[in-house]
Amino acid sequence: MSLFKQYYKLLALYVIFIIITKVLFYFYLRNNFSELSWQASIYAIFWGYKFDFSVAALFSFISSIFDFNKKVYAFISTLFLVLIVNIQIGDMLYFSEAGRHVGYEIFDIFVDMESLLLTAYSQHFFLTLVTLISSIAVFIVGFSQWKTVIVTQFNRYYIPKKVILLLMSIFFIRGMSVQGIPLNPWQAGQLANNKQAILALNASYSVVFALTNKNKAIRRLHIPNVNQNIINQSLGALYADKNTKIKTPILTSKPNVVMLFLESWSAKYMQSYGYQSSTTPYFDTILKQSIRPRAMIAGGHRTSEGMFAALSSMQNPLGRTIAKTPLQNIKHPSIVNNLNQIGYSSTFFQGTSKETSGVGSFAQSLGFVDSFGKRDIENIKYPKNNWGVQDYDLYQFALKRMQSMSSPFVIGINGATTHDLVVPDEFPSKHFSNDKDLNAMLNTYRFSDFSLEYFIKAVKNKYPNTIFVLFADHTGSRISDNLENYLIPFAIYAPNILTAQYKDVIMSQRDIAPSLYDLIIGDYTKTQFSGKSIFRDAYYFADYFHNNVLGWVEAEDIVEINIQTGDFLCFKLNILQKQAVKCENKHEDLKNHALSFTSYYQNLLFNTINK
Repeated sequence: MSLFKQYYKLLALYVIFIIITKVLFYFYLRNNFSELSWQASIYAIFWGYKFDFSVAALFSFISSIFDFNKKVYAFISTLFLVLIVNIQIGDMLYFSEAGRHVGYEIFDIFVDMESLLLTAYSQHFFLTLVTLISSIAVFIVGFSQWKTVIVTQFNRYYIPKKVILLLMSIFFIRGMSVQGIPLNPWQAGQLANNKQAILALNASYSVVFALTNKNKAIRRLHIPNVNQNIINQSLGALYADKNTKIKTPILTSKPNVVMLFLESWSAKYMQSYGYQSSTTPYFDTILKQSIRPRAMIAGGHRTSEGMFAALSSMQNPLGRTIAKTPLQNIKHPSIVNNLNQIGYSSTFFQGTSKETSGVGSFAQSLGFVDSFGKRDIENIKYPKNNWGVQDYDLYQFALKRMQSMSSPFVIGINGATTHDLVVPDEFPSKHFSNDKDLNAMLNTYRFSDFSLEYFIKAVKNKYPNTIFVLFADHTGSRISDNLENYLIPFAIYAPNILTAQYKDVIMSQRDIAPSLYDLIIGDYTKTQFSGKSIFRDAYYFADYFHNNVLGWVEAEDIVEINIQTGDFLCFKLNILQKQAVKCENKHEDLKNHALSFTSYYQNLLFNTINK
């Protein structure tokens, strides 16, 4: 019986450490959970006990395999304890940047290890130091207990005991039940409040789930069922204006196209969209001379997700990217491919490593013929930050490479300045906030905007027949609201070619490709794009998915749907702010629109794997 007692003691120790780190997660990121009472927060933390016991049982059983030797067992079991501490605390850092738990992104950790460690050191020094000290202390104390380990003797009872331990572990790993499938991290969404769902799930389970499903096809996330009649009615209503008559292409010439994926630019922190300070003065100036909506909603929270939404006009797998999955190998619609087919040359430039999240190869799979990253850029004016070259140097490199490209060309540029909090010493900082990190972040906006001005003016001078498409790939950190997490800038700037126009609507990142198609190629309604054109359509809608919540925006109305429970909340859009309102019949229609659109396009996306 002592063997089982040892197993349960280790299991309990792992669970206790997971719960402690979940509490630390709550306090470190408490601004994200300000709407929850402390009772609701504690309830959520303990509600996720099945996830906690599941990963703890897995680690406990693996450790028990090595109990034939005291020191080996102590080493392995302590190593898992240190691993739990590092994953759980590392998740705090990731959540503060991405607004969601680490999961499938774990596969990129070794590609960006140096950048991640430098970012942790520079932006979260205290927490990084605590993690290091805690890891060392835990390992020393844990390993020092090797003398108390009970060694399993190789006798006739050895195999039966291990089988019993295995069955016990399977029970815990399966969510303390005999269900046929393991727990899915999305099941945390069974809590109606998505903030509580975040607290319920522990990062260790999310990471283990991702690692054990690495070689499996990307999973489609379940959403509440909608019958086919409602889907047909909803899609008919959403695209009722799709056949509006318009003469296309709007431009008779073939202009160069420069697509600027403004890394992590959040509308929340830009004066053009309501922020109190001028963080991007040049962008604010050219926005007034551009074709633009009130704001745009991003299709994801990673660069590859924003690329897929913008270039393919498709909805991403909910909460995931198709990059580096079997779905990337399928031929998807792409405005870059469309432009290639009519004689454009194409190149993608990235300020970070080309391997970061697989963005370089993903850009090429969407049509860009050439792809360049930070390692291709040798001559730089400003010191690199933790992630790559500063935007100014990336733009200089792009300008040089453009000279060897044939016209017309389409290029995509994704910078690295706003991927970090580092501004060159040669560029004096401005005071925006007493919050040191926020002030640093806003100054990276300023420097990125300064670099943008240099680049656009240089391109306009050398290539006057150029259209600039400016938008963020996704938003940055320090944002807790679901909607604000996806609000990005958008402008089509071509003062020599197009007349400025403002549409008081909220558009989707999926609307970029149809707009460019109408502008340069022809009638976008003949394509597979799911978005709409800013030149053609009158009615727009947008979606976002954040921590188990599917958000949907039509005109001034918003619904946010918990995809596990089907419950939804209703809001009114006041400029760019959400205001809670009582749900009415029209909100039920919006819910049907959201679920119908998502069901249809998730089917379309995932069914390509089986073809």
